[in-house]
Amino acid sequence: MTISDSIDAPDDPPADAQHPEPTVSPDIDPAIAEAVDGVGNRFGAQGLEQMIAYAEEALSEARAALQRLADAVE
Repeated sequence: MTISDSIDAPDDPPADAQHPEPTVSPDIDPAIAEAVDGVGNRFGAQGLEQMIAYAEEALSEARAALQRLADAVE
């Protein structure tokens, strides 16, 4: 087998093969963008789906807690 027959990826992909960084809205806190990007990079789409499901549960709990506080103040 010669080097040209190798199925391994090249050590350095061509510069034009690099993916651009995603554009983040200025309304998004950089820490949130970093967390989402980290999960996406490490776990892919399935990890992002799990993160979103967990975030929806956490959001529901946070909204309920805020409502309880608002009810207590009234």
